[in-house]
Amino acid sequence: MHAVSIAIPRALLIALLSLVALSVTSRASADSASGGPLSLLISYRNTPADRPAFRAYLLAEGRAQLAKLQRDGVIKDYQILFNPFANSGTWDAMTVVNFAKYGDTQRWMTLEQTTPGGLTAAGLKLVQSIDTYSADLSWTAVAENAGKETDSIYYVIPYEFGSAGEYAKYVEGYVLPQVKGWMREGVLSGYRIFMNRYPVGRPWDALFIYQYRDLENFGQRADTVEKVRKTLENDPVWKQYHAIKQTLRSETENTIAVSLGQH
Repeated sequence: MHAVSIAIPRALLIALLSLVALSVTSRASADSASGGPLSLLISYRNTPADRPAFRAYLLAEGRAQLAKLQRDGVIKDYQILFNPFANSGTWDAMTVVNFAKYGDTQRWMTLEQTTPGGLTAAGLKLVQSIDTYSADLSWTAVAENAGKETDSIYYVIPYEFGSAGEYAKYVEGYVLPQVKGWMREGVLSGYRIFMNRYPVGRPWDALFIYQYRDLENFGQRADTVEKVRKTLENDPVWKQYHAIKQTLRSETENTIAVSLGQH
């Protein structure tokens, strides 16, 4: 018996392969957000007069409480970011809390009954508002030689978009090639990109946290962006997204921050 070969037209074959690739991408995106979100991003607003006292609170009592929660297994790790400039358009401080598994968030929900936003009574007296966001840490990397956290400058950028699936492709094809280039240039120590799990009515769909090595390297941001973009001009995928990026997402006010503690 002879095997029968069937000639498939090239156009049809390409279409079939594209459908397979699309289904794999969709499944991967769904899997990455399966189960409950493992990160909470909690932002705080103060009056200008209360900023110094709240910063001192976060460095002492606030950081000690988070460290205890980590030792007790309630949270996996945490970071406290503080905006060094008084600015009514954004937050004064943000705590990033990560959990080992979604079930652990139940213990945080119980904690919220007595310490809203993770703050004790002393901290609550110093804040005007608290906003909590449940998110997925979808992309992250740290340089081998990241430098000292105490020297780092964090640049936090909120984005809104229309389609999560299209936005994920945009991040993979446009954002990450640039960010990896910044890391190769040595100005960027790491990055985290969070996707808001419940974005409806919230001020951001995705939140980027870039960690620059120090203030001097942060000052080279614009030059580094331009330098790395020139290396990507012949990448057809990157070039296509560069031309249409304004139609895919919009950003609101950025925040510069320093770290008051991470573990």
